[in-house]
Amino acid sequence: MNFLGVLPYPQLGPWGLGPLEIHAFGVAIAIGLLMGVSLAGMRGEKTLGVSQDEVHNFAIYVIIVGWIFSHIFEVVTYQPHMILEDPLILIRVWGSISSVGGILGGILAYMIWMRRHPEKDHLGWLDLGAWTVPICFFWGRVGCWLAFDHPGQKAEDFAIWNWVYEKTGGNVPELFPLAMESPEQFDWGIRHNLGFYETLLWLGIMIFFFILSRKPRRKGLYLWLLPLIYSPIRFAMDFLRARPEDMVNAQMTFEQLGWGGDARYMGLTPAQYTTIGFFIVGLILWRRWRNNPVAEWHEGPVVAEDDKSSKDEKS
Repeated sequence: MNFLGVLPYPQLGPWGLGPLEIHAFGVAIAIGLLMGVSLAGMRGEKTLGVSQDEVHNFAIYVIIVGWIFSHIFEVVTYQPHMILEDPLILIRVWGSISSVGGILGGILAYMIWMRRHPEKDHLGWLDLGAWTVPICFFWGRVGCWLAFDHPGQKAEDFAIWNWVYEKTGGNVPELFPLAMESPEQFDWGIRHNLGFYETLLWLGIMIFFFILSRKPRRKGLYLWLLPLIYSPIRFAMDFLRARPEDMVNAQMTFEQLGWGGDARYMGLTPAQYTTIGFFIVGLILWRRWRNNPVAEWHEGPVVAEDDKSSKDEKS
């Protein structure tokens, strides 16, 4: 077989730090959250006229709620059998998580925050959140890539690339060039690393949003643009997710690692159903907000009149 182009699996970590064991996944997640919160704070000053501290507090609240919900969503939709075996799995939020569940959790957190702060510029805050998501998710998917915790089907089974190979008369690599060797200890063979594929997707979205954000845009742009870009690509990618039966002959199965392959309901994964909903919402928001006025930018945090007067009295 012509394996030219198949990528090696980058084995990074774990690293020992005293009694602690640090994994590449955790490092990537930490970088993503710190970078996302930091950049959101600076952008919030410009687009919303609020202090960075206010944005940081809001972001931490959304992250906490989103993380908790992402774990609950993953267990309920991908491992429902585990709830009967061990109901406490729902509160072990340090366990498995779902990216789309995290997005749903972030939306839930915002809805609660919105009811408690009706005076805020809700569209502006939502737009800031949507602009920040690719930063955090890019680094999150770097962690998934390095952990190889989203293994796909074997590269030999990629029908689209097999068709390309046949049509070109074998003038391209026989296996999809972005396929990746699996970790040696798992002996999964050469497979699609869905974490790596999504890393590339989120990198593209992040760069695109950075370019767009160099000047003011219509309010709500990032909020409808994000689901319209991400949803169809993620929907297509999930057809490459591994199934339990894909691993029958592997030395170490998904079950031994705590996975059972990605659950399917009428042939689709929970993420695919969710991304269908995201795409529909994106279309609705696009129709509603595509002609919104261009947002105004601020030179810094807007100071309320009461705060101005109190500062004048002190001075």
